[in-house]
Amino acid sequence: MKILLFVFPIALLVAYSQIIMKWRMLSAEAADIGNVHLFARMLKYLSDPIIVSAYVAALLASFVWLYVITKLPLVVAFPVYIGVTFVLVVIGGWFFLSESITAMRLVSVFLILSGIVIGVKN
Repeated sequence: MKILLFVFPIALLVAYSQIIMKWRMLSAEAADIGNVHLFARMLKYLSDPIIVSAYVAALLASFVWLYVITKLPLVVAFPVYIGVTFVLVVIGGWFFLSESITAMRLVSVFLILSGIVIGVKN
C-alpha cells in the first residue's frame, strides 16, 4: 500500500498532462496551427496556459519521482507507476476525451491491475 501512496500522485500528474495535451491538440485552435512552422507552433503551445499546466504537471511528477526512487526499490516502483499511469490514462481518455474502451483494453487493464496487486504484495 505504501508503494501506491508514493506512486499514485506521480501517475495522476502524468495522466493529467497526457489527457490535457491530447484535449488541447483536438481543440479547434490546434487544428488551425497544423500548417504553421514548427517554431511558431512551439510558441503557440508555450503561450497556452492549459498546455503549460500539463508541462508543469509532468515536471512536478519528475521531481516527485526523484524522491520516490530514493525510498522504494526501482524494480517495484517503476512497474507500479507505469501500470497505474496506464489505467488512469485509459479511464481519463474514456471519461474526458470520449475514447472507446474495447474488450481487449479492459482485459489489459484487468491484467495490469492484477500485476500491480501482486507486485505490491511482494
